This record gives sequence, C-alpha cells and structure tokens, in this order.
Amino acid sequence: MTSVEPEARSVERERIRVEPVRTSEELELVYAIRSEVFDREQHLTTWVRDYPEDGRSLNVLAWIDGEAVGTGRVSLWGDEAQVAWVAVRRPYRGRGVGRAIMEHLIRWAEEHGARVATLNAQTHALEFYRKLGFRPIGRPFYMAHIEHQLMERELQPRAQGGTA
Repeated sequence: MTSVEPEARSVERERIRVEPVRTSEELELVYAIRSEVFDREQHLTTWVRDYPEDGRSLNVLAWIDGEAVGTGRVSLWGDEAQVAWVAVRRPYRGRGVGRAIMEHLIRWAEEHGARVATLNAQTHALEFYRKLGFRPIGRPFYMAHIEHQLMERELQPRAQGGTA
C-alpha cells in the first residue's frame, strides 16, 4: 500500500462533504454502510438498522464525488454526546473521511450544549480517536469478538439544550 502525499490528502479532504441524513433514502445508505463494515467485513453484528436512537440522533453521511463513503451518529443524553456507528467504506479509509465525520459530529454536539462526548472505540482505532482529543476510560472490553475501549472528550458547548 502506498502512502498518500500530504498535498494529495488535503485535496481529498476538500472533496469530502459531511451532511446530516434528511431522507429515508439517505438513512438506507447509512444502513448499507453499517452493514458493509460492521456485518460483512467485521462480523460484529447483523443488526445495523432500526435502532430507537436513530430517530432521535444526528446521523450523517460523508460523500466524495456524489458517493456515500462513510457514516456516523451522535446522540444527546443531557449534556453528554454519545458517538456511535462511525464507519468508512474500505476503499476510502486513510483519506480523512473518518476525521471529517468526527469533526462534524463533535461540532454539532458542542452547538447543542454537550459538555462531554463518549464513544466505544475499537482498539485498533485508539490512536485515531486520541488525535481527536479522546482519552481512554477504564479497561478494554469485548463487543462480539472485537476489543473496544470506552473513551471520552471534554467539549466546549456553544449552546444550552437542543435535540437532534
């Protein structure tokens, strides 16, 4: 695998658009990416749709040149934001898609008054989340057959209250 030069990486980042899911068709794309990554690739779960939290959370899609390439979700519980279901399709990893998704989710959480964000990171991605300001809490645990780590990040809330 060849590395992406910094200049090429920044050009790629400019092409990434992260937008809230607004239609049932877009939500189906979210489910398709979840299924591709968490079911078929990682064998983590076959249940990737119709979570009650999906209806009260912000789900986003990342797009490159009109193709949905990644997704993520953030839910508010009081002043805590819970990030979940962050997934990037394999051909688009290492191009800044995951970072763009996370930056969008964190910004939204801060705009809606969240003071802390938590997530359950797969341990192979700990450094990715550390670079985004998250720190591990407690000991690793297994979800299905994949090791995870609870992580949190203090946020700078810009508003009080709000819902998805």
